[in-house]
Amino acid sequence: MSTVRVVKRAIPKVILIEEEMPVQMDNYSIMRRQFSCNEFISPSVIPVIVSHFFKNSEMVLKYSDTHGVFKVQINDLLVDRVQNWEWNRPPDMARCPDIARYMYNSRKPIDSMIYLSWNNLKEVFEVLDGIHRITALKLIKEANSKPLDLLDSPAEFGSNGDATWIYNQYILVNIRFNASRGDLIEAFETLNKSQAVPELYIRDHAKEKTQIIQDIANEWYSKYKRHFSSSANPIIGNTNRNRFEDLLDKLYEKHRIREASCDKLRRRLEEANIAISMDIPTKASIETRVKCRETGCYLFLYKNDKLEEFV
Repeated sequence: MSTVRVVKRAIPKVILIEEEMPVQMDNYSIMRRQFSCNEFISPSVIPVIVSHFFKNSEMVLKYSDTHGVFKVQINDLLVDRVQNWEWNRPPDMARCPDIARYMYNSRKPIDSMIYLSWNNLKEVFEVLDGIHRITALKLIKEANSKPLDLLDSPAEFGSNGDATWIYNQYILVNIRFNASRGDLIEAFETLNKSQAVPELYIRDHAKEKTQIIQDIANEWYSKYKRHFSSSANPIIGNTNRNRFEDLLDKLYEKHRIREASCDKLRRRLEEANIAISMDIPTKASIETRVKCRETGCYLFLYKNDKLEEFV
């Protein structure tokens, strides 16, 4: 009797390779690729920036290709991309809650104008005028976003994001693009003519910075003259005037030094000098170590790039 032999054929496995779909980039992302490292941008991309951050906005008055007044929904302003201008005074947190209570309890339209400037390098809108109103509105939103707690006292600014009547309002926003610091200072002074502004907020900060750097450089040169060389490439343990001022310039920006806090930079340098004296780099020669011990100056045992990180 013959037998039938059944042969099972292996079914080849089919491996499906899912093709990676190309990522769709929006207009703003495309624009950032081109202009992210630029201080100034092409006026042609300004509508892209405005519509990206202020989705419900509309231009109502055009002063120039880089300056206009827009109708913006309040909710779009209450974001991290809207920040106080670095030379503007910080908001008075004793006043802002009172402003917030008036806005919330009066239920009146926010009859006002906010002044902003686009900082392309930081990718933020900086508030030239209106920081107290913006801060008050942010206080309302922060409190109003919390869930209702029946066991707690009644919520002063509502809860569960129910203050839509204020978020959906529109407010006029004056926005500058490609403005130089001089332009912004001039605009700031003009906006504040009706009230006294402390000198801190309108003085020449570039001149102030130069003076602080020169003063500190003079102090170190006078105290540690033996460590300042006329050579363009001083040996380890030494520096030259230009290099030291370059270092101070970087540290000034790193620590956001201002005239009122210039002692902070002096203190940082002294602390770094002491720290290096307790952990001298092994590459320092005996002669250099002796010199540093005699003068008390150890800072220049490191080059500027290292000191920028260390100080």
